[in-house]
Amino acid sequence: MKFLETQMAFVTDVLTKVRPLPFVRKLQFLLVFITLVMVTSFEAVPYLGYKRLDLSDNGPYAIGNFSPKTIVSSKEITYNDLEKTRLEKEKAYNTAPYIFERDYKVLADLNGYIKEDFRNLAIVSSFKDSSNRQIKNLISKNPRWRKRNKKDLKALLQSKEQKKVQDIVLKSSNTIFSTYCILREVSNDLPIDKILTIGGNVINKGSADKNSLLEAGKIFPRTYIYDDHKFFSRLKSSISSRLNAMNIGISGAITRLSISYIYSFPACTYNPEETEKGRKAQENKVTTVINTIAARETVVRKGKLITPEINKKLKILNERASKANLSSITSLLMMQIIFISIISMFLKKYDRQRLNDVSSNVIVFTLIWLLTITTFLVSRIFYHPDASYENTYFFTLFVPIGLVPLLLAFIYDQQLSIAIGVYLSLFVFIISRNNATCFFIALTTTIVSSIYGKRLTKRIDFIKYGFVISGIQILVATSGYLIYTKSFWVDESSGHFFNDLVNSNMFKLYLACTLNGFICITAAQFLLPLYEYVFNIPTRFKLMELADTGHPLLQALLTRAPSTYTHTFMVAAMSERAAQNLKLNWLLTRVGVYYHDIGKIPNAGFFIENQHLIPKPENVDKNNPSIAASVVIRHVTEGIEMAKKARLPREVIDFIPEHHGTSTMAFFYHKALADLTSEQRGKVRKEDFQYPGPKPQKKETGIVMIADSVEAASRSLDEVTPKALDELIQKIINIKLAENQLDESNLTIGDLAIIKESFKEILLSSLHSRPKYPKPEDTKKLEQDQKDKPAATNIAKVDSPEVKPKKTVRKKRASTKKKSPK
Repeated sequence: MKFLETQMAFVTDVLTKVRPLPFVRKLQFLLVFITLVMVTSFEAVPYLGYKRLDLSDNGPYAIGNFSPKTIVSSKEITYNDLEKTRLEKEKAYNTAPYIFERDYKVLADLNGYIKEDFRNLAIVSSFKDSSNRQIKNLISKNPRWRKRNKKDLKALLQSKEQKKVQDIVLKSSNTIFSTYCILREVSNDLPIDKILTIGGNVINKGSADKNSLLEAGKIFPRTYIYDDHKFFSRLKSSISSRLNAMNIGISGAITRLSISYIYSFPACTYNPEETEKGRKAQENKVTTVINTIAARETVVRKGKLITPEINKKLKILNERASKANLSSITSLLMMQIIFISIISMFLKKYDRQRLNDVSSNVIVFTLIWLLTITTFLVSRIFYHPDASYENTYFFTLFVPIGLVPLLLAFIYDQQLSIAIGVYLSLFVFIISRNNATCFFIALTTTIVSSIYGKRLTKRIDFIKYGFVISGIQILVATSGYLIYTKSFWVDESSGHFFNDLVNSNMFKLYLACTLNGFICITAAQFLLPLYEYVFNIPTRFKLMELADTGHPLLQALLTRAPSTYTHTFMVAAMSERAAQNLKLNWLLTRVGVYYHDIGKIPNAGFFIENQHLIPKPENVDKNNPSIAASVVIRHVTEGIEMAKKARLPREVIDFIPEHHGTSTMAFFYHKALADLTSEQRGKVRKEDFQYPGPKPQKKETGIVMIADSVEAASRSLDEVTPKALDELIQKIINIKLAENQLDESNLTIGDLAIIKESFKEILLSSLHSRPKYPKPEDTKKLEQDQKDKPAATNIAKVDSPEVKPKKTVRKKRASTKKKSPK
């Protein structure tokens, strides 16, 4: 066990040792490079190592075979589907309308013929001949009517509204002519059945309306009029609305006469050249069919039949695998570089010193690696082709995403925690196949973890945080269900509410959220002591352990240097109050003060505050200033070594050298100069009487430097008053400022004013005067005198003299004693 402790102390010393900034920068570059490679590799795993499938006729993935395993697309792949494109072009070509020409000059001629025929009808009907004679004359004058039946001709001859009949025939013919395309003749290459189904495009010659698109059934050969009754009925219905005012006998004659004109003068012809041109144009309009195989799309499941369509997709996977892998990996790497650059710029801006040491970088990056590795391993299970977790859960609920921000916020601060948390949220988003809800769960969890991580003061706070993170995840997961319209309940009810509740998606989802929150806090409580031990991190819990006065070093200080122990706790009270008022790390300040003088333990009697308790002769000649100064300086170096052996955090060890800085031991330096001649003084080196430093590097150690000197000097005051303390503290501050000891501590003039008031408050409450209490013997004597007096005198009122408190005046130490300044 002792060997292990020794080795761990060595490891801790290596990790926490202060290194030159160039070394830290190189280490950061190496850690960032490792992170980039690791994270990019994890994100690109679905695209790496894709094994080509055997799609040959005798292979396991040939058409007609059953797939030996489930094949899932690693990423979204778009490809040109040439077969579908060919079919679409063929369809467009075959469905393109046929082109016909309709000559409106024929309609003009037709109208002329109709008018001429009705003039002849008027002439013949004006002669009073027999009906048969009139019919013969009419046919001779109108040869176009020779195939009309005699009944229709007789009705026309006897009609008293021949002018009106003429108008109806004209309009009916015009209507049929412009509504239908009646073909004169049909070539053998013209598919009439297809035209009757799809219609066609008619080019109107001699009309303002250049083109007419006629639907199915309005383009047909003229022979269909009398060969197929339905076509005659269509034409009849086109003119039936105009015959409402005519009697039944004449209306039939008008209809048949109108249709006969159309039959006799068909105006449409098929144009094969224009038709082919139009079909080619329609074919060329078809764009290449682009199909998509979605990311994580299951192309074929194990045991399912491989159809031609599935086989085609498998071929695409084989063809595009290498190209898709290269582009995906490059994209992921670029994204990582950009995002890490942004995070780095942010961290440099908010605190340049935060990550300028080895231990902080190792802590941050090992936590990042821990989460990324865990996330990757979980993804291999969650997104397994045969798994169905996505139907109920969100991937982030299986990742302890809140662990890292919680620890970083607790160890460092919210800014660093949020920055790293956002980066990890992006990683989870990519691993979750770009699921927006997963990203939102990760982001909200990291932000909440960062906020609450800094507020952890007690162990019970971890449990409170577990409930908070679970509640946040439940809210976000519920919103994700609403967005994706997932069902909260069971698909089929069993009839028992409790059973349905346990099997419902809502119960499973909320249970996962709750477990995730408490897994995060459990892992944090497990990892925190490990990081505290290995890296000697001064967390709140670690500092509280070190603040225990039962610590071996503090016990040694108490027994071997009791006055130094008393001085230590007085300085701790002063420094802690100042740190609290300045909103600094007051707990670190208190613990740092507890151990700042442990170097005095080996030679406690040398120091003035302990000499009255350790009266034995000393081995050091205090009258030799150089030797005495080296002994005083050695308490700093020995204190650092003792602290390292005790594995105190570096931040606590910093208080040992920095509370003295590089200040001069004025007493010994003055004595060295006073005991020498003017010629010998030139050989005295002031550096030999200065502490090794460094100067205070932060406000906390700067406070302790001032408090240490003020507490020691306050013991020499004749009278403790606010004015005396004010002058004393200001004098000490001026001395430190004159020696430039506070230049690197970042303490401002305003801070020094607050420090002075804080010190006065503690000193006044600690060094206040107390009443002088009477001796027990005097009290007993008074009691005895009272018993000896006559009873009569007891009746008289005896007023006890008031004991007025006397101010305690602190005597100066005897001049015969040699002072040894701190």
